[in-house]
Amino acid sequence: MVRHLLGLLAGVAVTPLLWVGVAWAGDQIARHAAGQESSVPLPTACAVLMGVGLLGAVLAATRFSPLAAFVSGGVLLGGPLWALLDPGSLTQLLPAWLVGSDSLVHPLGPGLPLLCTLGTLLFLSALVPSRWRSRSQPWSEEVYPPLPPPARERGPTPTPPPPADPPPASDQADDLATRTTLPFRRGEDGIHPLAGDDDHHTRVFGDGR
Repeated sequence: MVRHLLGLLAGVAVTPLLWVGVAWAGDQIARHAAGQESSVPLPTACAVLMGVGLLGAVLAATRFSPLAAFVSGGVLLGGPLWALLDPGSLTQLLPAWLVGSDSLVHPLGPGLPLLCTLGTLLFLSALVPSRWRSRSQPWSEEVYPPLPPPARERGPTPTPPPPADPPPASDQADDLATRTTLPFRRGEDGIHPLAGDDDHHTRVFGDGR
C-alpha cells in the first residue's frame, strides 16, 4: 500500500517535467528542421529528449509502483486525445495563457507527437498484471515457478548375506525323521528308512500281512 502511495506522488511530480521536456525539445527540433533561428543547439534539444526517454524508461520498466507510470501516461496521453476529440470543453478549462495551439505546452502544440508516443508507452506498461503484485515475491518465481524438490537419491543396494552352510548330516537325518511318514530305524550310524520286509518288528502301513 505504501509503495502505491509513493508511486502516485511520484507520478504527479514527474508528469509536468515530462510534459515540459517533450514540448520544449520538440519545439527546438522543429525550429532547426524548418531552418529557423534558435538559441539552443540541436544536440542540446536531443539530449533533453533523451533524458525524457530515460525517465520514462525508469517508470515503465522498474519494479516501482505502476501508479507512477499509470498517472504520467494517462495525463500525457489523455491531454492530447481530449484536445483532438473535444477541443471546446478543454478550452473552457485551460487558463488564458494556454489557450491557442501556438503555446509551447498546449496539448496540440509542438510536443503533440511525442506526448502521444510517450503517454501510450507509459500507460500500457502500467497495465501489466505482474507489476501490481507484491514486491516480496521474486521476479524469478513469477516467471518460472519453483521446481519440486528432487527425489532422495537411493544408496547402493545392500549385498545379500551369504547362504548359510548346510547343516551336518546328523541334523539332516533328524529333520528327515521329523518330516517323514515312512518307518525308520535309528542305528549307530544314523537313521535309515525301512522297506518293511527287512525289519521283523515294523511293517509298512497298508501291508496286509
